[in-house]
Amino acid sequence: MTGAAPGTGSSPGAGGSPGRQPWRPALVDRRFTGDADAHRRDAPRFCPACGTSLDGGIAVELWEATERVFYCWCSGCGWSGEITPGAEGGVLGHEPEH
Repeated sequence: MTGAAPGTGSSPGAGGSPGRQPWRPALVDRRFTGDADAHRRDAPRFCPACGTSLDGGIAVELWEATERVFYCWCSGCGWSGEITPGAEGGVLGHEPEH
């Protein structure tokens, strides 16, 4: 049997369309597009401990009552912690006692 598996599209090298990408849902729920845009805009991009990009780490958004909180982990230095965006563009963070 030749061709792509059902529902996966054809391979990009075969001259067809690239098929569904896992980070691009087939159906976008417009109720959450504002939240997704805010996450992309506000998610921390650099580690507050070493300054390395968090592209290889984690920045997960969660909510505590009315506050948005990003739990972050840096793959460069191993730092992990919470970062809370402030109302005036600043951030709040905490560092455990040493």
